[in-house]
Amino acid sequence: LALVGVALIVGVAMLGLWAAGVFDAAEGEPAQLVDTPAVDGVADIGPRAGQIAPDFELSDFDGDRYRLSDYRGKAVYVNFWATWCVPCRAELPEIYRLQGDYGDRLVVIEVNKAESVGKARDFFESLGRLDGGKGVSYTVDGIDPTAVLYDRYLTLPVDGLPISVFIDERGVVSKLYNGQMRYDDMKAAVEAALAGS
Repeated sequence: LALVGVALIVGVAMLGLWAAGVFDAAEGEPAQLVDTPAVDGVADIGPRAGQIAPDFELSDFDGDRYRLSDYRGKAVYVNFWATWCVPCRAELPEIYRLQGDYGDRLVVIEVNKAESVGKARDFFESLGRLDGGKGVSYTVDGIDPTAVLYDRYLTLPVDGLPISVFIDERGVVSKLYNGQMRYDDMKAAVEAALAGS
């Protein structure tokens, strides 16, 4: 009887995860790490502050390809997220607000971790419908179907989302933050990236 109860609990949990889309197959052309262009005076490549941000190429929801290094000369905010991640869901509207506040002085690259394009796109559209809009969109609405970029930028010994990486105009990481950020902290990190520190 106990085994039947445990099997029932596990079955209900698996059904809930399936309904939430956790088991959906990721799609799209895989993101990839590419050779990182040099930065004068900085030797190390990595996701930590003071290192050159590892360069990558990824597709957006429509299949267009983008490289991180294409945005040298601007402050960049790279955010790794997923629809099942509650802190991600909470901070995405704040990131959208931040993008609007900074305009073309800030590039925001949203990187969905290992979910389908449809699921990610539907979530962005649902954010806009909450206030009667058509949905949100960032500079790059990117996907990382195999989590290769996420794995490179993960600095903790355990998986965790969201990850926020702030990069200055030279391509050097000014701040990496694991976990949900508040708007004021995002703004301070963008200001530091704009200042080149």
